[in-house]
Amino acid sequence: MSYTRIICLLFLLIPAFPLLTSCSSRQPFSYDFETEDTLDALLWECKTIFTLSDKHATSGQKCLKMELYPSSYPGITLNKFNPDWSKRTTLKFDIYNQEKISLRLTIRIDDTKDPSYGNRYNHTFILGPGFNYISIPLKSLYTSGTNRNVNLTDVQQIILFLSSPEEKRVIYLDNVRLE
Repeated sequence: MSYTRIICLLFLLIPAFPLLTSCSSRQPFSYDFETEDTLDALLWECKTIFTLSDKHATSGQKCLKMELYPSSYPGITLNKFNPDWSKRTTLKFDIYNQEKISLRLTIRIDDTKDPSYGNRYNHTFILGPGFNYISIPLKSLYTSGTNRNVNLTDVQQIILFLSSPEEKRVIYLDNVRLE
């Protein structure tokens, strides 16, 4: 093989090198809500308004303000991430509840597309007024009805929501991550 061909081959491979090396070290799941691009990646639904806010950020300068209006399940769906969580141990996120009352926040984690209630992880947290720091050990993720371990190599989405709030509620979400 001539030196010219080797040099040409190197020029073709050099741009691909960061892609090849970054796959193994890529952060599998992280939402920090610092830029408007983050809002574009979210699944928007009726009765929920998202804006970036500099109030109550716990990581960086901004967080996600979520205005949740009366409806069945207003909240946020996160699904733009690497589905393999198998090398991590904990899901963590920070929520500021600006209400003067506690709120019931439900988290749903799917490891298949459109699972039934009994075939996905469901858990409700009580958010007291002010800051709430949530930490969920991944080994504790069992489906609600079938009691099987969630497949940590194929997590499809996470949904955080309130169930049928009777009036508008506002919470701030930040620093959603796996450790």
